[in-house]
Amino acid sequence: MAPLELIRSHPDPAAARAQERNVRSGRLVRVGHGAFVERSAWDATTEWEQHIAVVVAALERAPRLHASHASAVVLHRLPWIGPVPVRATLTDPARSTSQRTRYVDKIGGDRLEHDLVLVEGVQATGLVDTAVDVAVRYDRGRALAVADAVVRRGVPASTLLDRFVDRPRVRAHRRTRAVLELASGASESAGESVAHLVMRDVGCPPPVQQHTFHDAVGAIGRVDFWFPEHGVVVEFDGLAKYRDPALRGGRTAEEVVIAEKLREDRLRALDEVIRVVRPIWRDVLPGGRFPAMLAAAGVPVCRGVSTTPAW
Repeated sequence: MAPLELIRSHPDPAAARAQERNVRSGRLVRVGHGAFVERSAWDATTEWEQHIAVVVAALERAPRLHASHASAVVLHRLPWIGPVPVRATLTDPARSTSQRTRYVDKIGGDRLEHDLVLVEGVQATGLVDTAVDVAVRYDRGRALAVADAVVRRGVPASTLLDRFVDRPRVRAHRRTRAVLELASGASESAGESVAHLVMRDVGCPPPVQQHTFHDAVGAIGRVDFWFPEHGVVVEFDGLAKYRDPALRGGRTAEEVVIAEKLREDRLRALDEVIRVVRPIWRDVLPGGRFPAMLAAAGVPVCRGVSTTPAW
């Protein structure tokens, strides 16, 4: 999708006043100081493209800064759990503290040495620094989803950990290190990353990820998680494949549901598979019932834990 075209504040006072009237009437959307986008174009695009427009507008006013954290996630098209932030997240190499303005969250970067890359014409942190920044600043669910995605793109997991260790020590050092140590890239979606995190948190034995099953007909396919000693398959169901035509391969939602049902029937028919657990997002969110689902299927979890702990 083409980036949104920014309209700059007109130097002529009369024309600038006309732009302000268009903002009030809804014909223009203000995305930064002296920067606008046509409402029709804004409404026709995704929140990710909208966020990039806010980032571009902010960097035009402060070119010595660079996109980082959540904004770098958006630019790199890494997974992000929940709504994309309204403000651009920029690192200021000259600041030691953070600052929030109307359009920007500034991160103090005087102690950081970011490796920068150009992404869609925007100067941003590279994949490694982006993953480490997110692990330090955000919850563990978002952090692992981003770290797993970066590893899937070919960055060794050890590189993430090395970069973190080389940085000045932070308050959440142990928490951040534990997340980066869990990153492997074997989880193929943000939901799988979070499910993996929850299973680790509630004391499950390490599962086998992306195990392929076969029957007499042939390959059934890969499953997200497999507990061979307990005969339990765990398949995270993000539901997107039913709702998003781009993920259905030309099939209707009904055809996708039927195919999933037939696939699960073949799995359940295998001697080694006793249970199939299919959590959805509400189950792996804090307070969800994923631990209870695992325990009911026979997977060991910590005693007394029945709901998903905080990330």
